[in-house]
Amino acid sequence: MPSTTCPQDRRPYATTAGRLVQAALLLLLILTGCDNRQQEDFLSAAFRPPEGFTRTDENGQVLSEDPDDWRVAPAFRGYLRFDPAYPNPYTGSGEVRVPFHVFSSLSGSLSIWAEDVEGRMRLLDEHPSLSQPGTYVFIFDPLVLTPERNLARLQGLHRLFVYRGNDLVSYGDLMIQAP
Repeated sequence: MPSTTCPQDRRPYATTAGRLVQAALLLLLILTGCDNRQQEDFLSAAFRPPEGFTRTDENGQVLSEDPDDWRVAPAFRGYLRFDPAYPNPYTGSGEVRVPFHVFSSLSGSLSIWAEDVEGRMRLLDEHPSLSQPGTYVFIFDPLVLTPERNLARLQGLHRLFVYRGNDLVSYGDLMIQAP
């Protein structure tokens, strides 16, 4: 008789364990789907035409904020944070700075890019090694986006993209205005 009751005693346990495994797999798929959806939403927002910008002074003090600027891609949240570009708007003197904070060692480099006046992506600055946590700053002259360094030709809103290799990490907008 004991041999016939053992399988019956194990069956409810096996069914419960099986349901737990199925529930865990379903939860994992849902969470992965959310991450993919969040990443897709981030990419979709990044490649829309720019609509606003975070206004800053020459010292980086935020004067008004665009909530779409300098968000971090879901895959990089917790590893990096970006402060807004400054000065923004840029009026043709000096350089633009984009500070960022690395919270955990990252392999590879981070680079910042923008389209030039002919629609080609141009490298503005790069940090080849981020092996140490800390604060870093991209520094660039937006006038490199036009061959003749003509500020008037650059006037308007420009999207800046931050990449790690081929992965988009963040983006923000820079307003260029003639004084």
